[in-house]
Amino acid sequence: MEVVKEANGSIRVEIESLLSMGLVNSPMAGSDIRVASGNFVTAKPIGVLEGVDLQHTGEVRKVDAIGIQKRLDDGEMVLLSPLGYSPTGEAFNLSLEDVAVSTAIALDADKLIFLMDSSGVHNIRGELLREMTAQKAKNLLRHVKNNHTENSEEYSQETPKITEDEAYYLPAAIKACDHGVARTHLICRHTDGAILQELFTHDGIGTMVTEMPLESMRQAEIDDVGALLQLIEPLEAEGILVRRGRERLEMEIEQFYVMEHDGRVIGCAALY
Repeated sequence: MEVVKEANGSIRVEIESLLSMGLVNSPMAGSDIRVASGNFVTAKPIGVLEGVDLQHTGEVRKVDAIGIQKRLDDGEMVLLSPLGYSPTGEAFNLSLEDVAVSTAIALDADKLIFLMDSSGVHNIRGELLREMTAQKAKNLLRHVKNNHTENSEEYSQETPKITEDEAYYLPAAIKACDHGVARTHLICRHTDGAILQELFTHDGIGTMVTEMPLESMRQAEIDDVGALLQLIEPLEAEGILVRRGRERLEMEIEQFYVMEHDGRVIGCAALY
């Protein structure tokens, strides 16, 4: 436990020093980032598990969401370590995903981001899954687990081995989404600008686990006319579609249906 305390303290000081650095000729020039850390996480001991006393290993009992929110409202950045404290004054070593997920749930966070070694979550064909619902993630884990436990030979030949990171963080992402966190991102920490690419590009760079499906189909509304014009104008220019002006689209909007992906219209069809 002494080693755990020493490591956490050393890393915290290193992070705080990096956040204190102002980069000349950049938006960070003269920056004033205040970092808050402290006993925001209350922990409890795991105790005896399968005959082994885990001693100082614990799990999150509760998170002081009000205390954290006050710091955020004051413009501070809150830095949490995987250490928790008991009402009796003891310190416990916690898992990072337990602290991250519990805090995200307590704060009702919009996003939770895990930085890991692999590029994201892959399907049984080894393809990177850009997005998936929590239910789809559960099915993926169940499929891999069944193949691995029931038939190890079949698992090794037909199903790609799930990486340690995927097995570690995907259940945490599922738990977060099941408890109200809208989106959890799993991205590679070795890619420069990974967070920016994940959050500010349409396809992202890793895997996003969502509480609800992002695609939906609905009847078009008058506010969708601009999006419809953007979709059909290139096809009209190629002679694939008959030309329709804005006025006609507005008059016939009730005939149109649109497909949305994450609030963006990606397809339409007119049914007469």
